[in-house]
Amino acid sequence: MPKDTNYDLIIFDWDGTLSDSAGAIINSIKDASIKNNIEIPPERSMRAIIGLGLDEAFEKLFPDQLNHHLDDLKNDFREFYLNYVDDIAMFDGVDVGIKMLFNQGFKLAVATGKSRRGLNNALNKTNLNTFFSFTRTMDECFSKPHPQMINEILENLFIEPERAIMVGDSIYDLEMARNASIDSIAVTYGSQTHDELNHYPTKALIDNPHDLFDWLRVHG
Repeated sequence: MPKDTNYDLIIFDWDGTLSDSAGAIINSIKDASIKNNIEIPPERSMRAIIGLGLDEAFEKLFPDQLNHHLDDLKNDFREFYLNYVDDIAMFDGVDVGIKMLFNQGFKLAVATGKSRRGLNNALNKTNLNTFFSFTRTMDECFSKPHPQMINEILENLFIEPERAIMVGDSIYDLEMARNASIDSIAVTYGSQTHDELNHYPTKALIDNPHDLFDWLRVHG
């Protein structure tokens, strides 16, 4: 563990926090809506569900659709999303920042609404898989903001809640951290805005990845 730090473990959300994938998610929802002759939800509504598991996200976005229609929408979303995957990049500074924190001795983890397959593909594509000690996805746990993802990460890595902090770009990340009794940082460059995230008692609201990793280096 790093010496003289406030935290031993830093848990990251993936989409919108490390990966600049909000555009791909929104475009995939639009494509699925058009294919199924359903009105495209407002962009703010689409951004608001990023971070949830797919089932919970589509139930919120399309509350009037029957279950079999939701299944069609989700399947189409997955298919369209694959068309955008190769264009998704990490936010500028993330690669260097993750390696810096790892070299400082922090344990790093991921708690994401992505599927296990999706996260594994992303980790392998970015060559960051070796830097994360443990990861949890929507396939293995209740959807955010339920604290199960964080609780299982803490238990697996033998970290006390007061020695961990969550970094995320959505209210679901912040609520999950609060439900797990750990600190959190909100980043405003992802799916949700400063005004939407400002209502939560975070340690910081941060507007770009470079400032995020500077904050973690100094205050982590």
